[in-house]
Amino acid sequence: MDRVPFLLIVPLFWVIAWTVRGEPIPQTPMNTALFLLVFMVLVSLFATFDISYSLPKVSGVIFGVAFFFAVVRWLISSERLWLGLQIYLIAGGTLAIVGLLGTKWFVKFSGMNAIISRLPLVIRGLPGAEEGFHPNAVAGALVFFLPVQALLLLKGPNYWKLVKLIKNISISSRVQFSIQALIFFLTSAVFLLTQSRGAWLGLALASLAALGWYSHRTRIILIGIIFLCLAGATILSLKHINIMSWVSAQGGSGLAGNIDGRLEIWSRAIYGIQDFPLTGMGMNCFRKIMPVLYPTFLNDPSNDIAHCHNHILQAALDLGIPGLVAYLAIWLIIAYLLIYVFRHTHDMIHKTMACGLGIGLLAHFLFGIQDAIALGAKVGITFWLILALGVGLYNVEKGCKAT
Repeated sequence: MDRVPFLLIVPLFWVIAWTVRGEPIPQTPMNTALFLLVFMVLVSLFATFDISYSLPKVSGVIFGVAFFFAVVRWLISSERLWLGLQIYLIAGGTLAIVGLLGTKWFVKFSGMNAIISRLPLVIRGLPGAEEGFHPNAVAGALVFFLPVQALLLLKGPNYWKLVKLIKNISISSRVQFSIQALIFFLTSAVFLLTQSRGAWLGLALASLAALGWYSHRTRIILIGIIFLCLAGATILSLKHINIMSWVSAQGGSGLAGNIDGRLEIWSRAIYGIQDFPLTGMGMNCFRKIMPVLYPTFLNDPSNDIAHCHNHILQAALDLGIPGLVAYLAIWLIIAYLLIYVFRHTHDMIHKTMACGLGIGLLAHFLFGIQDAIALGAKVGITFWLILALGVGLYNVEKGCKAT
């Protein structure tokens, strides 16, 4: 309950903004969905078995929404948008460093053991991650950053000559390129070390979708990749190798057991949604309610299952069906905004940003189908940041067209 005084700061800032600017929060295409989401967060407080237990996730959502509006209010020009993107990329590198020093590593692929065994666990004892961060959560957050980093690097050093970061501050294009290359290498290395199969698959599928979307040339590349995959599957069939068994064998240790365990947890989540359809059971409550009302048989009951390993089901569990509607609406709106910019902009920087942000969001969405970073989680601040960048990009692009 010690978070309550800090929560009161949010409406205080909105009142100050209302007095100074004439509006408490900026107008965005997401406002209706965000208002419904916050309303359902407040409604869930009446459903939770213990407000103090749910409060960390509740405050995480409220602060996340406030952070979103603050960033959108600041992103009012192309210069600020580019500076915000640089901060975003640096944040990805910072997250990679924190993940490298604070993750409790698991070995799924034997070839990784030699590296992981030498990594120190420096950061520990944080609330909710006393023994270190879960590698899947780290991977699910890093997947937001990698596509933007990669696309900017593919443009080459000359591309950065188009960029003016801040007035009276000059940084050579090659220095900028080298810094971003280092950040990309660091982010990619930590992403691989997490061995998060869901995040890897999500990024791969999102990248393939981008190839099919971006241009005629990339669609040819996609066709080539599909042809190679079909050829590989044909070769396995000719050798009388079961494709699913081969994939399971190549997918690292425990893959089959993980799939069965996730299916069981999803079934329990559906039971919970059926029992609490309008209000949800309260944020952060599934981990305590499931062992009591919906016990599992494949998953060890002594394990603390923090969420249902599916972000869509988790949103419904936490906030009910209305909260799920608001959550999905946010995803649909940001998808529309980025597609609009991609199709209508004549600014290659804006187009690259829209594509990179879109791939990152799609990769995270696909990752969340079999795992989840629950609403209100600390690392979830990256979600609100990428939403703000997407909305800011849309607003700047619309402003450029208006002038």
